[in-house]
Amino acid sequence: MSLHHIFLVILGVVSLVYLTTLKFKPGLFQFILKSCLMPLVFAIYLTGAGQGKVFWPIITALVFAWIGDILLVRITNILWFKLGLASFLTGHIFYIVAMYGYAVPFNVPVLVISIIIAACFGVMAYKVVRPSKQMKIPVIAYETIILLMAIFACQLFIAQSSVNLYFGAFVLAGSICFVISDTLLALKTFRRVRIYFAVMVTYIAAQLLIALGFSML
Repeated sequence: MSLHHIFLVILGVVSLVYLTTLKFKPGLFQFILKSCLMPLVFAIYLTGAGQGKVFWPIITALVFAWIGDILLVRITNILWFKLGLASFLTGHIFYIVAMYGYAVPFNVPVLVISIIIAACFGVMAYKVVRPSKQMKIPVIAYETIILLMAIFACQLFIAQSSVNLYFGAFVLAGSICFVISDTLLALKTFRRVRIYFAVMVTYIAAQLLIALGFSML
């Protein structure tokens, strides 16, 4: 078994244990498990990528995701929540940077359709979530970036479909999982819907799928 597969197994075990702890009151053990998730995805990416093919925007995105994980431990604190949101937003921007070079040339008809779909989804999600007054602008900014990332992932999938299908499929699937995860997180935060298990399942899947996709380059 390669080191890449060993880290995949470890991530699976840690994720399973962490998700199980969500049924109980948050504590130090749960925090430690959560703080280990992104370093493990990072290790999976590094050991999966070919020598000399490690892409710095992916590394940077995972670092900001790890920072966001730490900050969102205190999700009820508005300052920590804003800082966590900013950290994840920065990570998504780096994912977009990573995707751009593999998404061109753009498929214009699909681009137009995906922008329309993203805009409709964004408006609908915003109305359902109904963020607090002080969080309206941060939520709109974050929502715009996450949907923009999904649009770029769609373009990447189309551009790479005849070159590296699995790469494009994994990145697109990861981006979709991100949209789902962040929408669920917004519902949990602003509407107090108890769906944190689903939030974390889709979040872990999102980060892992994108990392695996880029490790296939």
